[in-house]
Amino acid sequence: MKFTSYLAVITTYLVLLGAQGTQKQTPPKGTDVFGRDKFATNWKVAKGSVGIINEHLYVVVKSASNERNELIIKTREETEERWYGKDAGKPEVVVVYDNKVWSSQSLPDGFDLSKAVVVSFERNKIRYFDFHVLDGGYYERVSANTD
Repeated sequence: MKFTSYLAVITTYLVLLGAQGTQKQTPPKGTDVFGRDKFATNWKVAKGSVGIINEHLYVVVKSASNERNELIIKTREETEERWYGKDAGKPEVVVVYDNKVWSSQSLPDGFDLSKAVVVSFERNKIRYFDFHVLDGGYYERVSANTD
């Protein structure tokens, strides 16, 4: 009888230990509780005419000098480079990797998506997703015309 009691206690312990491993996990950052991508509805507010993607990458949502897709890349604290793409009315998708802007057709050797940011310039929005931090959102595009 004593052996049966020990066996019951050990079985109960193993069942409870196994149940701990099946607890529901929280969804990763960037998804809601139903698993849908939140970045598609994660509206960001630009500061002036510039939207912050991360500490080294900014998107220009309004430009007085041109009407083109534009990114600002800070390679160092005191240095920034500007990238200009297609006309603002034309859709364009670019990948920012290793402080450079690449088209999806010309990614470099050794490309690692987990260290990249994808930016989608659309007619009315500029969407982005930073794979390094698994976060994204969108900025409303602002026209430079103030008629």
